[in-house]
Amino acid sequence: MISEAMEDRIRTVWVLGIETAGDVGSVALWREGEVPFELRFPARRRHAERLAPAVRTLLAEAGVAPTDLGLIAVDIGPGSFTGVRIGVSFAKGMAQAMGVPSVGVRQTEALGLPVAAWFPGRVASLVHDRRDLLYFAWAFPGRAGRDESLPLDRVLEKLREVAGELCLVGSGALRFRAELARALPGVYILGAEWAYPGAGVVAQLGYKRFRDGAEADPKALEPNYVQPPLAKEGNYG
Repeated sequence: MISEAMEDRIRTVWVLGIETAGDVGSVALWREGEVPFELRFPARRRHAERLAPAVRTLLAEAGVAPTDLGLIAVDIGPGSFTGVRIGVSFAKGMAQAMGVPSVGVRQTEALGLPVAAWFPGRVASLVHDRRDLLYFAWAFPGRAGRDESLPLDRVLEKLREVAGELCLVGSGALRFRAELARALPGVYILGAEWAYPGAGVVAQLGYKRFRDGAEADPKALEPNYVQPPLAKEGNYG
């Protein structure tokens, strides 16, 4: 746990959230008790050229100076190998340059935890992988299960075991919507607005993780790939 003095300081400064783990990127500024300033941008294969300008634009529009930042939170995946690597590298470099802490948030957490806070049944986060695998994790109020990389048939096996209401969220739920609906009558599949997490959620979850004492040294920040990167197989994603 962090000290009360440190927690009081973090409450008065802004958290920068960075989301580049999928085809829709975003950056956000958030502090406790305030609605996030958030900027979204199409990011498929263009994370590197769009992230830094998006951060500069966000800070300018919000009237927030870089020195007002007290924490940087970033989506560490699983997701696009390239997008995750760029987001983590940017967060790590900016945090080290400014001398502020930085924490990672998994994409499956940023997708599933907001839904698990209000949905009465079981919630699963499904992130589409370009190899037609799915990154899968259960989400519960306040916590998420471990990430697994599974083919669709194995995901369906897990989902069929659920008794009661079931809600699916994420780019994988959107990609395989027809197959999931056909195999799981009565399932709730959230739409496109829930396919990719927002950086505002990443910022809020990152703040909570930091407040609870998570590792926050930028040097320790690493991607959560789950699967080997596609680059090792001769492809880039």
